[in-house]
Amino acid sequence: MKTKILLKRSSILMIAAISLISSCNEEERITAQDSQDISEEAVTDSYFQDMDDMAGVAVEAPSENDFSGGRTNSTFQVSDSRFRCSNTPLTLTLERAANSTPSNPSGVITVDFGTGCTDLRGNVRTGKLIFTYNGRRFMPNSTVVVTGQNYTLNGVKLEGTRTLRNITGSTDTSPRFNAVLTGGKATFEDNTFATRTSDITWQWVRGATPADDKLVIDPVSEASGTTRVGRTYEVSLLSALEYKRFCGIAVSGIKRYVINGDKEITLDYGDGECDKEITVTVNGVVRNIRVN
Repeated sequence: MKTKILLKRSSILMIAAISLISSCNEEERITAQDSQDISEEAVTDSYFQDMDDMAGVAVEAPSENDFSGGRTNSTFQVSDSRFRCSNTPLTLTLERAANSTPSNPSGVITVDFGTGCTDLRGNVRTGKLIFTYNGRRFMPNSTVVVTGQNYTLNGVKLEGTRTLRNITGSTDTSPRFNAVLTGGKATFEDNTFATRTSDITWQWVRGATPADDKLVIDPVSEASGTTRVGRTYEVSLLSALEYKRFCGIAVSGIKRYVINGDKEITLDYGDGECDKEITVTVNGVVRNIRVN
């Protein structure tokens, strides 16, 4: 009898110990769900960054006559490959506001990707992007408000209001912008969705050609939201993030990612190569993941 009682007590203690170890391991290791959440956050972040960049390119593209000519509405094209369907350039429309002036233009630029527009890099966009601008892109305090109408990128529907403000002077070679996302939502093809808000300050570092341009995210930037499975997350930076145009995700920098307020993960984006690989660390446990 004593032996049975002892075995029973030992079994209970063993089960408790296994449960405790499993619980600790869950907090100390990188789970499959963590990897999925991290990849989705990186993709969502890059998709909203892409909208910022496209807004800047679109606002910079119109001619002087488009901004200040006699016509209220005009059309123009953009050389950037994201504004092309296969090899055919899209036609953007510009509607000048009633109070628009040559020195301080304002209005709305609309790009319509229709039911499916594949760019030269294989990305598929649908719906419309609408850029409401006030001031020239490189003037202090100029703004562009980015919204979408049923806009999707590679099957992910992006919603929310993205407000970009130029926080430097017009003569700076590497201008700085602040981008605030409110009501951000990314809906995936299976109808699950993630939410996001962010306050990001970034610098545009011009390269020898537009394809060599870089966006450098300041460490003061932050974001938060919920994942597709309902977990909360908060993002801050341990070092500046660098994006290369057309890469998709950051190519260098370190991000701090906190899940449900207690599990801390660091994400190292590498040394500047566009390899779409992230080194993930939780309590000294390291794993490399690749974002498609």
